[in-house]
Amino acid sequence: MKRIISLAFLGILTTVFTLNFQFVNAAQNQEYWSKYPDNSAASFKEPDSFYKSLDKKQYAEFENAKLNIREKTFFKDINSVLSRADQYGKSRVGGVGVHPKRQVYVFVTVSPEGKLWTAVFDAETGRKTNEGRQL
Repeated sequence: MKRIISLAFLGILTTVFTLNFQFVNAAQNQEYWSKYPDNSAASFKEPDSFYKSLDKKQYAEFENAKLNIREKTFFKDINSVLSRADQYGKSRVGGVGVHPKRQVYVFVTVSPEGKLWTAVFDAETGRKTNEGRQL
């Protein structure tokens, strides 16, 4: 009798944990992109216009820079833009919860001495999401 009760209890417990896990997974998948969803259909400023509107404390190109990159791209393509400056130092960006087709601005500048400064801004919010300096 004890075995039957124990097996029944174990079966119920297993079912409850399985259902709970499935509900948690479903909720996470629905909210995964909620903070930074796909905005690929939206229209935003051109990179030059956005750069000119920036506070120069957030990002400014070096005077007489060896390289300047201003580009609007998808989040999934940030590292391919950054790789164009690899000869001056590697810089890469990653993130969780950002839709791959989220539009961002990527800026790269290299000083005459070879110092690298990168910045990534969300195109929709205008907030800086990543910065890298190798000074």
